[in-house]
Amino acid sequence: MTTPTSAPAPHRTARVVALARRIAAFAGVPFLSLVAPFVFLPVLARLAGTDSWNAIALGQSVGGFAALVSGLGYSTLAPPYVAAATPGQRRRLVATSLHVRVPVWIVAAVVSVVVAVLLTPDASRVDAGAMAFAMSLAGLAPTWYWIGVGRAMPILWSEVLPRTAATLAATGLLVIGAGPIWYPVLLTVVMIAGPAVIYWRIASREIVSVDRDEVVAVLRRHPPALIAEMAGGAYNALAVTLVRSVAPAAQTARYVAGDKAYRIGQYSVSALGNALQGWVVEAGTARMGRRLRIVVLLHGSFGVVGCVAMGLVGPWLTTFLFSAKVAMGEATAWGFGVAILGITLGTAFGRIGLITIGARKAFMNCVVGAAIVGVTGLLVGGHLWGANGAAWALGLTEVLSAAAQGIVLVSLWRRRTADQALPRASVETQ
Repeated sequence: MTTPTSAPAPHRTARVVALARRIAAFAGVPFLSLVAPFVFLPVLARLAGTDSWNAIALGQSVGGFAALVSGLGYSTLAPPYVAAATPGQRRRLVATSLHVRVPVWIVAAVVSVVVAVLLTPDASRVDAGAMAFAMSLAGLAPTWYWIGVGRAMPILWSEVLPRTAATLAATGLLVIGAGPIWYPVLLTVVMIAGPAVIYWRIASREIVSVDRDEVVAVLRRHPPALIAEMAGGAYNALAVTLVRSVAPAAQTARYVAGDKAYRIGQYSVSALGNALQGWVVEAGTARMGRRLRIVVLLHGSFGVVGCVAMGLVGPWLTTFLFSAKVAMGEATAWGFGVAILGITLGTAFGRIGLITIGARKAFMNCVVGAAIVGVTGLLVGGHLWGANGAAWALGLTEVLSAAAQGIVLVSLWRRRTADQALPRASVETQ
């Protein structure tokens, strides 16, 4: 009787190909959603004034933070649960997510609109408030569900393509003389319609049935992840708002231009994390250690490339897209580049690593500590050095946060393997 020694190689090749396809799918879909705003924003920068440019950015910033709040930590915690759940359990997860998130969203959306209006000059207040409302709806999106089941295409047809169509339509209206208000108005329509169709198809009967025990369980389990996301948002999603409060309008405009380019790197990192978050746990605990190391390697490589690309190409890119009057300088670009490196490593160590092993409170503590440093740095740096100071404050904060999460992850993983009484070498070779 012979043993086929060549069998593992094809299986290994198949796994690599499957992983590559998964990453490509989750990376390709968000890329389309990134392209659309870069059709509208250059037109806005050239046809509207600095006030309108800052108002739209401010609304996106405040509304983005409201989305983090109303998301209730689902993007961080839910994908691994979905990946391991049965079809019936998945329907209940979706229904319960609406039961707990919709009331929170109502409050968060109202607050975000009020804040955006108060921080914006009179002529652009409606634009800022409408943009904040539209962006807050992102907190109700079912993206976390598709990440959990490992399917990217539903995100494309229910979220990305409708938003792209709305953005292109708003751009056309802006060119023929309509105001920027059509951008948030059209986004609001599609950001309600797309998720509504998805939720109805997945859990139509379950949505009308509220399970109080499930709601209570979510409210008990999710606060650490929610606090971590809110803390991260305090110096990330709200960065434009913080800089606007301490820096002159011209410096804020340059920071906004850099922030838009930075979002390309940030969303690309998010796409990579989305592809790998459920993948880490799919093969069970036996292969978790090896898969976590692959995650860190992929994210680290991506972060270095993103950092260098932002530093070298960022100033030219923002000049080409948004015009020289709002383009960021080299120092600002390298600050955002460091932020891309930090957020990439932080995704691997924290959102994937710490959450996967169940260390939600440790993840929360790291991010909250970084938020304190980040908010302080943005305010001080923005006040003293404008766009340059704010960008470097963001970059250094992200790197410090990633370092803290990495140290905690290594410590907890070693303790975990020791508690299981397994030789370290056996874990590494699985």
